[in-house]
Amino acid sequence: MNARTELTADALADCSYSLAEEYAAEFLRSAEGGGPESAIRVPWLPFAQHRVALTFGLHAGVPGAGAPHDEVRFHWSSGTSMLPDFRGTIHFRGEDGKTRVLVEGGYDAPLGVAGGVFDRLAGRRMAHASLAELAGRIAGYLSARQRDWRAAHPKV
Repeated sequence: MNARTELTADALADCSYSLAEEYAAEFLRSAEGGGPESAIRVPWLPFAQHRVALTFGLHAGVPGAGAPHDEVRFHWSSGTSMLPDFRGTIHFRGEDGKTRVLVEGGYDAPLGVAGGVFDRLAGRRMAHASLAELAGRIAGYLSARQRDWRAAHPKV
């Protein structure tokens, strides 16, 4: 049996902390509905893109440093035995008027021993790049929504 691979990636969104969770839920609802947000990509392999079946839910976050917040737990199913399923959590941290989007989670490499070898040689690097790309897309969505909100409310 292969050991579970755990990953973390983050990106900074030009979005207020107070709106980040709401906007992230919009992004994830579209992904859950099979929208373009459900595509998982390896940025340096343009052909390596796969739509996943994603589910998510908001849960009370674990108290820690900073303001209390909910966390977003998500799971995606790859729908194929060649790619792993993934379980993770998205956390938000206020940072100088912006929001740090932290995505963490893990997977078990598919295909037994051969999959474990592939994971150690290249799979982990591909998975980390995919997770970083996802964190960047979520942060980009939050930033775009914040820009739209500011444009619609110039006097606030």
